[in-house]
Amino acid sequence: MAWNAGRPAGAASIGTRDRIKRVATELLVKHGFRGTNFRTIAERLATTTTNIHYHFGTKSRLVEEVVRDYVADAGQRQKRIWLDDSASLREKLRNAAAINHQRHRKFNRGTRTNRPWSLIGRLRLEIDVLTPGAVAVLGTFTTDVNTCVRAAVDAAARRGELRADAPLDHITVLLAAIVNSGAVLSQDAGSLEGLDKLFEALDQVILLPYTTSMRPRLMLIGD
Repeated sequence: MAWNAGRPAGAASIGTRDRIKRVATELLVKHGFRGTNFRTIAERLATTTTNIHYHFGTKSRLVEEVVRDYVADAGQRQKRIWLDDSASLREKLRNAAAINHQRHRKFNRGTRTNRPWSLIGRLRLEIDVLTPGAVAVLGTFTTDVNTCVRAAVDAAARRGELRADAPLDHITVLLAAIVNSGAVLSQDAGSLEGLDKLFEALDQVILLPYTTSMRPRLMLIGD
C-alpha cells in the first residue's frame, strides 16, 4: 500500500504552502517586504527557491496571500473582543490590550523592547512596494476595527453603560485609533509599557468619566 493511501489529493502541497506562509509571515514582521526573500525562506524550510516559486510565483503574490490570511485572523480577533455581549466596554478595552501583549511576546522578550510584532503595522510602512490587492486588504482591517468598535460603543449606550451625554462618536474614534495603530504606537513609545499607558489614559480620561456607575480602576495588562 502506498504511504499516502487514503490521503486527500493535494494534502502534501497544502502543507507546504502553509509552511511557506508561516515562515514568510515571521520574516515579514521582523524585516518587512524589502528584507524578506525566497532564499531565506527556502533555507529556513530546507527546500529550494524553485519550490517556493512553484507554489506562489512571485514574492508579491506570496506576500499578498500572507496579508489576506493575517488580516482575516486579526479581524476575527477584534470581532470576538468588541462584539462580545458579555463584556463591558471597558473590559473590551482591556481585552484589546491583552491581544497586543500576546502578539508582542511572539517577537519581543519583556515589555521594554520595541521590535515590530504586527504584520499589519510593519507592512503599512511599505505600501509603496505592495500589490494593490495587498494594500486594499490592509485597509479592510481599519474598516473592520472601526465597525466593531462602533458597534461596541453603541451597544454600551443601549445598555445604559454609558451616560446619555457620552460623546459616542468621539469615543469611537479614539478607541478605534489606538486599536488600529497599537503596533506603531508601541514602537514610537519605545516599549509595550508605553502603549499600556495610552490604553489606561484612554480608559481613565475618556471611558470612566462617562460610565454610569463608578467602578474600581480598570487594571490593564501592564499593571
